[in-house]
Amino acid sequence: MKTVVVDTDVLIALVNKDDALATKTIETLQNLYDKGVKLVYPSTAIVEAVTAIQRKLSNPVLTSELTQMIRDSQLEIVSVDQSTLELAETLFKPYGSKQNTLFDATVAATVKTIKADAVFSFDSWYEKVGLKLAVNLI
Repeated sequence: MKTVVVDTDVLIALVNKDDALATKTIETLQNLYDKGVKLVYPSTAIVEAVTAIQRKLSNPVLTSELTQMIRDSQLEIVSVDQSTLELAETLFKPYGSKQNTLFDATVAATVKTIKADAVFSFDSWYEKVGLKLAVNLI
């Protein structure tokens, strides 16, 4: 069974139907489910998504939907430990693009740590650090 690590942009698009990536996210998600791909969610990506929805979208309904998914155990959550953070630090470039954050590096490090097959994101930065995107698995 293939395993894919889910990034924050996908989590936000999953609950926010007005997101520019919502349709593509749902289509890709359905294709991954049809192929029997296991999806896992780094704890840091969930925290980042909840924070982004709360701060940028100011939408407590969507924030509640995502936190309810956690309470209902709908997401297979992967804990981020010290060794994953240390690997993330080697991937993170503080003088690089402000779009590629330590959160992104932590997702990438999670993919490498658990030896996942790809990352479910629409951010091409992941390919620059040698990872496959989930859209390329389908």
